Amino acid sequence: MKMLKVAVLSGLAVLVAGCSTNEPSVNTAKQIVTLENGKQYSVPVGASYTKGPVTKGVIKRYTEMGVPGCQEGDITWEMYSVANAINAVMREGTKDEGITIIEKAAKEGTIGCASPVSQK
Repeated sequence: MKMLKVAVLSGLAVLVAGCSTNEPSVNTAKQIVTLENGKQYSVPVGASYTKGPVTKGVIKRYTEMGVPGCQEGDITWEMYSVANAINAVMREGTKDEGITIIEKAAKEGTIGCASPVSQK
């Protein structure tokens, strides 16, 4: 009986440790191509994106919050989970909470900019 308790507790410990350390990762390598304003952009599957190119002000803010590589003519994208969190904060949260979400997403690579893939 004692061996059974040890085995069950060991199994439970492994299960808890595995579940608490293996968060699902977002795969931004899978891309779709979208046509916006006559230009093609490649954005991650499962991301929402802007319909128009970013402005200098957006580029500056994104850079300050840790989103690298945004240029004029790009569109922004964020995974749906990030977009939902940002929308919830816009309805009920503070500006600082929104900035925190974007900074975290930038570190995780779940928000970014996409440059045109063609010059047509």
